[in-house]
Amino acid sequence: MSNGLTMVPVGLLLCDQLDPEVAEVAGNYTHLYRRIYEPAGIDLRIYDVTAGEFPEATDECPAWMTSGSRFSAYDDVNWITQTGEFIAELARERRPHVGICFGHQLTALALGGRVERAPVGWGVGVRHFDLVGAAPWIDPDACGFDILMSHQDQVVELPEGAELLASAEYCPVGGYRVADHVFCVQGHPEFVPPLSATLIERRRSVVGDDTADRGLASLDTPLDHATVAGWIATFYRRSLTA
Repeated sequence: MSNGLTMVPVGLLLCDQLDPEVAEVAGNYTHLYRRIYEPAGIDLRIYDVTAGEFPEATDECPAWMTSGSRFSAYDDVNWITQTGEFIAELARERRPHVGICFGHQLTALALGGRVERAPVGWGVGVRHFDLVGAAPWIDPDACGFDILMSHQDQVVELPEGAELLASAEYCPVGGYRVADHVFCVQGHPEFVPPLSATLIERRRSVVGDDTADRGLASLDTPLDHATVAGWIATFYRRSLTA
C-alpha cells in the first residue's frame, strides 16, 4: 500500500543502465523509477530488455511502462526491435502502456509515427511544457508542467489516432495519448537534479557549452515530477477499471 492506495503492478521495460560512476550520484535506474512511482501507488516489476529479459506474454503484468535510454528508437538493435514489437502488441490488445523519453519515441515509431534528430539539438535540464490537450487522468485545471529533459531525438509525426497533450516551442510533441490505453511523455519524471547535472557535464562536449550551461542554470527550477507520476498512476487505474 502507498498513501492508502492499492498498488498497481506495472512491468517496466528498462532500456538502459547508468554507468556505475553515474549511479553513485543518485542510485541506479531501478532505484530512481521506484523512488518516484511507488509513492504514487505503482509497483514496478523490472525487465532489463537490454540484457534480453523480455516478458513471455503481454498479460504477464496488467500494465506496462517503457523507460528512457541513451539509444535512439530507430537504431537497428535487436532488443530495440523486439521492444517495439512488444509495444505494438500491447497497443493492439489495448493494454495500458506509458512511454518515457526513449519509450515515448519508440511507442510513436512502433505505432506508425516518425522520430528524428531534434533540429534544435539537445534538450537538457528543466523545460516547461504547456498542456494543449485533455485527458481524463490529467487535472483539468493544470496548464503545464516543468520536467527534467535529456534527449537529442524527438517525435516529429504522431501515429494515426494519437492526440497531442503537451508541447513546447523547442519540442512540439512533449506528450500524447492514444485513446485511453497509451500515455507518453518526452521528459524524465524519474530524474533528479544531481543526476541531470552529472549527465550534462559528461556530455558537455557533445551538447555544447551554451546548451550545457543553460541546462545547469535551470536545475533550481521547481519540478512537477510528483504531479506527472500521479497522472501516470491515475491513467493506469482508470485503464484497468474501464
